[in-house]
Amino acid sequence: MDNGETVVLGGIFEQENISSQVKVPFLGDLPYVGRLFRRDLKTDNKRELLIFITPRIVNDTLTRNH
Repeated sequence: MDNGETVVLGGIFEQENISSQVKVPFLGDLPYVGRLFRRDLKTDNKRELLIFITPRIVNDTLTRNH
């Protein structure tokens, strides 16, 4: 790796699947016609965290003079 060159150090990937149902009480539970009174929801979430590093070489002679 050279001075100022960026490298990916690692990362975390997360996936979340959520299913839920919204319905009218009692009517949503009826056979056959219950579908008219309920709604099924599905949500898929994906997240990724990457860690990048960019090293810089510090000139030691400049820090000694100050």
